[in-house]
Amino acid sequence: MIGHGKTNAGVFVGEHTARNFPIVYACVNRISNPIAHFPLRIMRRAKDGLSSEEASDHPLSRRLKMRPNDLMSSRTFRKTIQSHALLWGNGYAEIERNGRGQAVGLWPLMPEVTRPKKAGGRFFFETKINGKRFEIDHGDVIHIMDQSQDGYVGLSQVGLARQAIGMGLAMEEFGAKFFANDAKSGGFLMHPGKLTGSAKTNLRGPNGERQTAPESPAAALERQGGLDNAHRVKVLEEGMKWITTTIPPEDAQFLGSREMQIAEVARIYDVPLILVQSHEKSTSWGTGIEQLMIGFYQQTIAPWVGAWEEEFNWKLFTEEEQSLGYHVKFNMNALLRGDMAARSAFYKAMFELGMTMNQILALEDMNGIGANGDVNFVSNNVQTVERAINPPETVSIVRNGGRATEEDEE
Repeated sequence: MIGHGKTNAGVFVGEHTARNFPIVYACVNRISNPIAHFPLRIMRRAKDGLSSEEASDHPLSRRLKMRPNDLMSSRTFRKTIQSHALLWGNGYAEIERNGRGQAVGLWPLMPEVTRPKKAGGRFFFETKINGKRFEIDHGDVIHIMDQSQDGYVGLSQVGLARQAIGMGLAMEEFGAKFFANDAKSGGFLMHPGKLTGSAKTNLRGPNGERQTAPESPAAALERQGGLDNAHRVKVLEEGMKWITTTIPPEDAQFLGSREMQIAEVARIYDVPLILVQSHEKSTSWGTGIEQLMIGFYQQTIAPWVGAWEEEFNWKLFTEEEQSLGYHVKFNMNALLRGDMAARSAFYKAMFELGMTMNQILALEDMNGIGANGDVNFVSNNVQTVERAINPPETVSIVRNGGRATEEDEE
């Protein structure tokens, strides 16, 4: 796989190990969680041909919302596939169909052993399950990906960012070893002559324990390090001096470099730093958290939602179902509708422009009020351009001896 291999920083980076770097785990979580959280429904074109209604009678409708297969919840399934797409660049799921060709279940496929193939004029997916090779028709596999070189296989984000992730992991390892070595940088002991027997004995350990086999001074000194010996007193004898051979972390701007690697990975995934608990940089997506979240959903989440909907709508439904207007819809309104005041103002404005009460209640996940809630209203202050140019004849009422009579105005 493209994401595997040893980096220039000296650490191994692969799609499985990349999540050991906290910022990679956080970015994958930030994007996968909304995808797994959005209400997901199968819809079909309504009889009026203008609106859509939920197709609760479709065999996959309840499955898609609650349990795409017998072993996974809808949240677990979606988060798993999205995580695959964010690490390997490709998320795959096999479509289970009934005898009529209707989709009745979805099963994830492991991305490291699944790949699209084209042979003999046939396009299919090749995968391995329990070590056995299988070929699955192209129309029976949901394939979620982002950037691609050839349009068939997505590019692994981990593969593209191997060096950035590797540098971050290397700095984590460096920091861990730094504290394991009493928070001291590396170096050596300089002795003006040859070590005496007593000096060698003192280098063996804090208790001067004897070894069953001869031990070099370097090996003995190594055993004096670590957290267990961090606060013990070490004595340098016979004129020995400690010579530092590495740059101390503060001089190497260790913390600043770690923050830079956090920003690099967050940039790969299009996740604002503030959403991964990094406050070093300010956002330019707006002055408030609401504007930042709207920008995040529009710039980062919405493209992934589009990828899911396009694959679902093309592959889940038979030709007959497609002709009837069946489609899958993620409801992003729940996270884009803002606070109570903003939502109230929006719904009031939309109601005056023709949105029905039932439509507004549906956006709030509330029950409708029956047929009366489907009536469209418009404001009296709103009129068409044609009516404004050519107003109809008006009727004025004049008082005549206490009686009201109607008189057309010329």
